[in-house]
Amino acid sequence: MICLRLALVGAAAWALHRELAALSLGDLVSHVRAVGWTSLALALACTVASFAVLGLIELLALRRAAGVARERLPARAGLLTSFVANAFGQSIGLSVLTGTAVRLRAYARYGADVAEVAQTSAFVTLTTTLGLLAAGALALAGVMPATGAIGAIMRPTAIVSASLVLGYLAWSALGTREAVGGSTWHIVRPSPAVAARQIFLSVVDWLLTGTVLFVLLPASSAIAYGSLLRAYMVAQMAGVTSHVPAGAGVFEIVLLSVLAQGAPSTERAGLVAALVLFRIVYYLIPLCGAIAVAGSAEVLAPEAARVA
Repeated sequence: MICLRLALVGAAAWALHRELAALSLGDLVSHVRAVGWTSLALALACTVASFAVLGLIELLALRRAAGVARERLPARAGLLTSFVANAFGQSIGLSVLTGTAVRLRAYARYGADVAEVAQTSAFVTLTTTLGLLAAGALALAGVMPATGAIGAIMRPTAIVSASLVLGYLAWSALGTREAVGGSTWHIVRPSPAVAARQIFLSVVDWLLTGTVLFVLLPASSAIAYGSLLRAYMVAQMAGVTSHVPAGAGVFEIVLLSVLAQGAPSTERAGLVAALVLFRIVYYLIPLCGAIAVAGSAEVLAPEAARVA
């Protein structure tokens, strides 16, 4: 698995280098500098909103967990843990394992056991996946300015993605099994209302992250909001499927292939500059914040335990 991921990173890096070889570094720098403070503030606001929605998904997961996780965990702990788990998981990769490790460390202070944490992580992972499939199906079904291999797989992938989401909704309403999975890692069948809430919250989150990238585009960009969102969802599906940390390289090459095929160099340079800023605003800044929050929790936890 590690060798495969390294190979994907290498292939994506080579393709991205070939894609950007004709671009001038000076053009990239000038486009980055041209992004105004208003755009940066909007991007940061959408980032905060995205992590807030992920926090709501965490609280929904905790309410469905058994025992201590549902009864004694305060909402504040769930929101902070969600922020740290998602910031680490999105940047480092292996989000299921990374997020579970963070939750084990955080929720153990309140007496939650491994099974409860595993159920919470499984629910959160499933929810974000359902949202990606739902938003991705809508994006892939749209009219995309893409050709070649990427264009050829769009509609079949849209059908499969939509079928999985509809199948989950059908299971929530008509299923006979109360849970699927093993004794520790399993998903309890949700009510139709909970299933709809999962998909809605996750789709909103994915749309917010796409909006972060859109507001970072240069003012001169001719890319429409709808076109950007459709291409963004296609690229995110490719990045997540690759299992490369944060989809690095894979996300960028697919987005450029969909949006910038045949575009003039200035347009491509503006899009690349926006992608660089997107990585900083949505990944690097939250990661630094998560490190600070996690470090503070480790320092303050023993003191809190003595006071308790």
